[in-house]
Amino acid sequence: MPELKVKYANFPERELKVVIGPNINAASTKTLSRLSIGTYEMSFIQQERGKNTADAARTALNHIAKPLGLTVTHETHRDYVCASSAANAEHKFNVWVTTPFELTQSGHIVWSKYQELTGEGKIGVAFKLSTGFNFEEIEVVIKAAQKNAVVLPEGEPFTLKGNPPPRFAKKAVAAPAADAAGDATAAAGDATAAAASEEKPAEG
Repeated sequence: MPELKVKYANFPERELKVVIGPNINAASTKTLSRLSIGTYEMSFIQQERGKNTADAARTALNHIAKPLGLTVTHETHRDYVCASSAANAEHKFNVWVTTPFELTQSGHIVWSKYQELTGEGKIGVAFKLSTGFNFEEIEVVIKAAQKNAVVLPEGEPFTLKGNPPPRFAKKAVAAPAADAAGDATAAAGDATAAAASEEKPAEG
């Protein structure tokens, strides 16, 4: 079998290599490795949308930083709409908002990186691609970076992994056939009971 070519994401920090791993669709894979246009090239609408996302990113980071006692820093960066960090002696979170990839569209990426500064020194990365974000969505990305954190050997890249398609998840669950059949019967019974209880008020 031919070796699969390693595809690297255009991750904001050059010292950390990020590989685009399994279950990430072709469109996202292509976008993750592209260069964005930079803050000076953006149209008025792109600037507006970028500013809204940057404001949401700062709100999300402040919300996560407060209970953990993190110090938040917001930087001005020519390549990113937003580059912010929050850290203390134990944790460090970074958030970047990229600029769009073309002059005619407004899609941009929110990148987040988590670094454990004590213990095993785990590192995690997460991203979301969209044309606009609210702070709740960005907070999910920041928390995902912490959840994804792993111990990386010196010089090893971090691998981004998407969610597997549902059909693979079902196959994995159906390992012992007898148990799976029992679970399915029980689930069907629960679903029937739930459906019946939901239908009764509608009839009345």
